Amino acid sequence: MKKMWMKEEGEFGIGTLIIFIAIIIVAAVAATVLIQTAYVLQQQAMETGDIAKQDVSTGFKIITVEGIREDYFYTETVGSGDGSTTEFTKVLSHWPVNPHSVTVTDGTNVLKDDGTGRLVLVTGSGVSGWIGYDNHTVHLTYQTAPASGTNITIKYGSGYGHTISYLEMKIGLMAGSPPISIQSVLVEVTDGYTDATLTYNATATNYTQLDGKHFGAFIARDMPPSNWERDRVITSGDVVVLYINASAVGLYIAPQTHMTIKLVPKHGVPNLVEFTTPATYTTKYVELW
Repeated sequence: MKKMWMKEEGEFGIGTLIIFIAIIIVAAVAATVLIQTAYVLQQQAMETGDIAKQDVSTGFKIITVEGIREDYFYTETVGSGDGSTTEFTKVLSHWPVNPHSVTVTDGTNVLKDDGTGRLVLVTGSGVSGWIGYDNHTVHLTYQTAPASGTNITIKYGSGYGHTISYLEMKIGLMAGSPPISIQSVLVEVTDGYTDATLTYNATATNYTQLDGKHFGAFIARDMPPSNWERDRVITSGDVVVLYINASAVGLYIAPQTHMTIKLVPKHGVPNLVEFTTPATYTTKYVELW
């Protein structure tokens, strides 16, 4: 056993202190890393939860799906001016005449039927008339007799195509859904033989302006805040009409055709409807779903 003298000095506990301080520093660094990692995970979890809630709550409800058959059009001569005759009557070759399908013109005046049988001037003046939808007779009265050689013609629809040419859907938002921009929506449609994915055409105003890659839309009811005209955004309570040129897409929608239509928003649940068209078509507008 070593003897200790009073004049001797010693150092002890320094190593232990260094190790203790190192342990504290390492623990602090580890705690900082764990706290930062937990914070990042928390933020990611909250973001994932928000996206999940958005995906679950966002979506459309399809109110109705309607098919439209195209008119069969015919053109005939009503009469020819001789400078003295002011009354012209013509029994048309085809009947019944489809309401809202009649156009009469003499090169200066243009008249269209209003759906009740009355011919209304669209361009010109001094002429009136009527069309009998069931007796397929057209009658015109001029205030001043048309000049000699004036040819008066009528274009009218009688009967409808055997297949559906256009599709029209009324849609809204499902309960609790946030607003949806129609510009980011896809419409998938198939008749079992042809399948198409359509995007929104903001410039189209009618069916004839649509091709096989786009659909059109217009607002039927725009509830406050009114966002449709400016942003093309659908909000709660809005009703929007989507329309598709089925013929341009290449769809052959004959009677008893099984159809599938799916609306796919940018975020949210796609809405799918399936239906079979009626066994016979008897009207121009056919309720499909």
